[in-house]
This record gives sequence, C-alpha cells and structure tokens, in this order.
Amino acid sequence: MELPFELPKHHKCYTLYTWKKRGLIAKEEEIEALYSKYIYTTLCDLCQKEFKSSKDRQMEHNHETGEFRNIVCQRCNLRKADKKIQCNNTSGYKGIVKYNVKSCKQGFNWRFCANINGKQKTIKTSVDFDKLVEFANKWKIENNYNT
Repeated sequence: MELPFELPKHHKCYTLYTWKKRGLIAKEEEIEALYSKYIYTTLCDLCQKEFKSSKDRQMEHNHETGEFRNIVCQRCNLRKADKKIQCNNTSGYKGIVKYNVKSCKQGFNWRFCANINGKQKTIKTSVDFDKLVEFANKWKIENNYNT
C-alpha cells in the first residue's frame, strides 16, 4: 500500500523512540504492527478528521498502564482524561502549575489550566494551593471536564 504523503528518512526510528520515551509499553512485534497502523491510518479514530501528513496523527495510549488505544488527531489527544501532568508541574495535581511571579510576596503563584477546544487556557490563579485544588475539582465537575 502506497502512502499518500512522503515520510522523512528516519521517521520510523524517531517515532518508535518517542513512543517508548512517552510511556508506550508493548512487545517488539506489537510495536511494528502499531507503527504500520499509525502510518496507514487515514482518519482520526475519534472525530474522523482526515490526516494530511504524518505530523497530523498521534498515538494515543493510557499513561497509567502504557497500553495503546488508538490513532488520533492532536485535538482529540489533548482532550483525553489521563493526559500527563505537565513537565513543569510541581504540584502533583493535573492542571495546576507553579509559576514564578516577581510581583507576588512569596515569589510565585499557582495556576489552574485546562485544554478547551484544543487550546491550553488559564482558568484561575491563586497563591493558596489548597483553595485552587478545591476550585479546580468543582470546576471540572460543573464543566463536565475529563469525564
């Protein structure tokens, strides 16, 4: 089967390396099959958007178990409930990140962020971590976020 687009020279090596680095757990023969599926899938498994290049698609997997789920577009992947905590997240709570702010007395504040329509948006900031967690939990329930 011929690809509808051209792949860079080391696409397969880089893609498999990235998948493993991001937590995919699979046997070597499974990874080969997943890569083939990844390359030849033409539509997002969730929204049915057509992929126009290899950069349009993403391998979606369970971040807790490392189990592969499906091939999706970036927007659908961002909407998944188990999206990893941001690398700069020191709170241990999904969506709440510590930011350095010189104008604050203690030198930092906490921000609650959420992916809305595929874009990261700050919902609320606070110097009180516990109150922000409480707000975030209520906000997620009220807005049916990650359910």
